[in-house]
Amino acid sequence: MSNALIQSLNQAIGGPLPEAVRRNVAELLADDIFRQRLDLAGRALHRNTYAQLRTLIQRLPSSPKLFDSPQYLLALSEQIGIRNPSLFIAFAIHYGLCISTLAAFESGNKMAGKLRRAMESGKTVGAYMITELGRSNSQITTRTEAVYDPATHAFVLHSPDNGAVKFSNVGVSDQSKLGIVCARLRVAGQDCGVFAFAMPISTRRGPKPGVRMSEAAEIPLVPFDYGLCAFDHMRLPFDAWLNDGAGLDKNGVFHDPLGDPDKRLIRTLVAPKHVWAMGSRALAAVTCTSAALALKHATQRFTMARMAPQTRLLDYSTQQRALFVALATGYAMTCFSNDACADWAEHLKQKHVAATDISALNFAPWSAAHRRLALTKVLTAWAAEETCAECRLRCGVAGDLSLNGFLHWQGLGHVFNDAGGNNWLILFDTARSLLAEPLPDAPAPCMFDTSSLPSLLGLVKTRAYRLRQALAVKFQSSEAQGCSAMELWNPLLPLAREVALAHGLVLIVESAIKTNEAVADPQARQLLEVLTQLYVLEHIQRQAAWYLSEALFDAHRYHALETAITVLCERLTGSVEPLISAFGSRETAVPRPLEDPTQCYPDALMSALTRQDHRSR
Repeated sequence: MSNALIQSLNQAIGGPLPEAVRRNVAELLADDIFRQRLDLAGRALHRNTYAQLRTLIQRLPSSPKLFDSPQYLLALSEQIGIRNPSLFIAFAIHYGLCISTLAAFESGNKMAGKLRRAMESGKTVGAYMITELGRSNSQITTRTEAVYDPATHAFVLHSPDNGAVKFSNVGVSDQSKLGIVCARLRVAGQDCGVFAFAMPISTRRGPKPGVRMSEAAEIPLVPFDYGLCAFDHMRLPFDAWLNDGAGLDKNGVFHDPLGDPDKRLIRTLVAPKHVWAMGSRALAAVTCTSAALALKHATQRFTMARMAPQTRLLDYSTQQRALFVALATGYAMTCFSNDACADWAEHLKQKHVAATDISALNFAPWSAAHRRLALTKVLTAWAAEETCAECRLRCGVAGDLSLNGFLHWQGLGHVFNDAGGNNWLILFDTARSLLAEPLPDAPAPCMFDTSSLPSLLGLVKTRAYRLRQALAVKFQSSEAQGCSAMELWNPLLPLAREVALAHGLVLIVESAIKTNEAVADPQARQLLEVLTQLYVLEHIQRQAAWYLSEALFDAHRYHALETAITVLCERLTGSVEPLISAFGSRETAVPRPLEDPTQCYPDALMSALTRQDHRSR
């Protein structure tokens, strides 16, 4: 096995993350203290997750401002996601949502800076509160209110009923927690839009006065202390308001330089894009890791079928197809995430504040905050959930064991169906925003060649163009008939979904091709090109009915797809060892039984279960 080949593959996978940074983070997280505790449950598990978060914060480099080191933040995200998905959720909320909100809005607000420093030191942990219980799309109809009290120059935070109760990480109420609460500001009866407010919501003695917290409402695959939080006329000092340039004059009259409640909402939601970057990195990482782990198992596991006893699992065509498509998906998602994260990191470095674009705000606010990053979150989440589930199934009973990780990685993908914004709503708003832009020129006609990436890219671009064109035609027709917004959009939603997915596929393939072209080692570049071809052909085959109906290929070329996919899988089988090494987990702690290099799987599983038994006593 060539170390140079593995190094070249690692560099391509790492993208904007230097190898030294990824290695340093892997060593930091190798300590057994950061592992997912399978011997704990409920409140004990949630308390342990917060203890792990505090330990992690204390062990980070001396400069705690991770947003000044986006590469380090992303490397942490990918490795924590692999090591401990529950800890990743805590980490993403703490840094990606809460600290980033305080940092964005602390200018001129000494209290906000003090709260941020307390979070960066680990003295307090964060809970971000935007979603409310009572309605779907609650983020654009926030009902929790912060009413200005001119007599005390302060605010009163209140949940008018159970429908306005916040869903957040509040199921363990004996932690020192800071809440970042998105609430509707009211001044003298005027609705002034949605702002973020920052305040301590609990201590080790329990909730603060005016705060009610529920028990945890468990999500089993990625356990965390999700729960409900209500406010009962909680009094807040004036500086709890993260006003971002808005204010009250000496007569108590409200003013906001943005001048529009929708623009204010999008500006208030400055933080989710950080979680989309962190989340997409973690989701791509668990997708790659699950594929590499399942491939490793398939190379070492022998079957005893009478037609061919002592045959490796990977020698079966069905295993090859499933697992190499899984690896190809992991690679494609990694390239897609790398591109989106590089753009995100550049904006951070420039302290860039994007102009507020409300054209994509309809179903939810997310696409208006950052369309590409929101879409990246959607597609990496769905890829992780589907791919980790497939890899789990391909490992038999071993895939079902929590010790081997697949269920938790699949769960991370599942949780991100809604974490950071509902995926369906993001797709619908992506399609709406594309519709608002001029239709690009039609792609140049190209021959369908299964061995040519430019040809395959041309094919998926043609699909994206024609779907977008069809949506525009139907939209204009309904609009001309004077349809209401609901009458217009409701029948178009299935097509809108396909438009957004086709647009995303083009971006993914372009990212992968760009990554391939930058690889100097010819053997590594060839392997990555094969993975990219396999990913695209798999999607084209899934959508073959559409391509046939559009006469973009005929029945003969359709049947050629299966042959081409089989040939690609066979080529990858010959290089499976370096692929496993490059795409696999970087953990240096006690490995999962399926990946233990020192002993066979039965011995590794017995050892792991014995260790678990000793810990639980």
